[in-house]
Amino acid sequence: MKENILKNCLCLIYPAAVLIYTLNLFFEGVRPGILLTAVLILGVVCIFLLRFVTLKTNEDRLFAAYFIFNMLSGIWCVFYGIPVSVYLGEVSTTALPMLMYYAGRGFTDKESSRFYQTYIASALFMGLLGVLLYIWAPQFYLDFSYDNYFISVADVETSRVRMNSVIGSGALAVFLTYGVCLSIVFIRDDSKKKKAAGTVTLILSVLLAFMANQRSAMFSIILMLVFFNVVDYFIYKDKPKKLLWMELLAAGVFIAGLFIFARGVFEKFYARLASIPSGFGERSESWVAAVNDMHNIFLGDGLGSRGHRAAVFQHYIVADGGLVKLYTEMGVIGTSLIIFLLFLVYKKSLKNIGAVVGEIAVITCAVLMSVGSNVLEMELCAPIVYFCLGRAVKKIS
Repeated sequence: MKENILKNCLCLIYPAAVLIYTLNLFFEGVRPGILLTAVLILGVVCIFLLRFVTLKTNEDRLFAAYFIFNMLSGIWCVFYGIPVSVYLGEVSTTALPMLMYYAGRGFTDKESSRFYQTYIASALFMGLLGVLLYIWAPQFYLDFSYDNYFISVADVETSRVRMNSVIGSGALAVFLTYGVCLSIVFIRDDSKKKKAAGTVTLILSVLLAFMANQRSAMFSIILMLVFFNVVDYFIYKDKPKKLLWMELLAAGVFIAGLFIFARGVFEKFYARLASIPSGFGERSESWVAAVNDMHNIFLGDGLGSRGHRAAVFQHYIVADGGLVKLYTEMGVIGTSLIIFLLFLVYKKSLKNIGAVVGEIAVITCAVLMSVGSNVLEMELCAPIVYFCLGRAVKKIS
């Protein structure tokens, strides 16, 4: 009984997070960051009470070493002149979600399925709430968006450039992108009911994610849809190939229809995707400057030292570029640990990719979007990535 209660608490992390952010729209006193940190701390307590922490595999040991290195980096982070408060703030948003790795390691197939269901439901709720607010655009929501820096001017036209919901377009796009990835878990289920539900949630997640109009998310989703079909083609050889052609035809018809009947929408998405190369050029200068400004290339400058909280204390921060931020904060040693861990996970997953396709998709999207965005410091979106990493390790072990 006690064990079930603790596991249910873990499965309620994302519904609780969605509730917190929704309440923030109506009540000024709600502090989403603090409350979400409290929820994650409760989740970590449940993980330890369930004795999910393990060092059984090489992947477990590498992950533990990486997490400990992140925590110890606070020592030289402060030594290099960054306040303790900056480091502790980064611990809550970046390091704390890492411990969800052990929930993924400890959950059974059935429990993981329930966790994924609550995650997808939470992501879709946030997306559908965004649609309602996008269409309705009441003044109190425009003021809320302006106060939270989602928009620069509190008017309807500006609010409809991107769909923000109550978490901002960046977090919303990431939230829904992972929902696309996890929907494939249910599409591959033996139950026809779950297959149908997975198909519906995948389509909804794609449409809602594109409304957030974030190019890294759109690119990742397109790549993952191709990836899913490649896996089907090579792994499920008994699957009728005509289904693949039907999917390609449906995609072509949808794109053609969008081009003919909603040219403005088509051009908007196309322009965003076409601007991806220029996005690298816009940010590369700040990336190079931050790397050249590092105090120690081997240890890095410490967790949080190059994040937005350190803007007042650093000449150069990495506001958009999670991979560069990771390197400047963790150095060669910390970066090597996580790269080697991912290398082992990908290598072993190739032997049974059909079993871990959803988890690998989430991890891959996190890496891809981290090229141009700091997605792993989004406290709302990071826990599912580490859960999927732990889940993938359990499946390949």
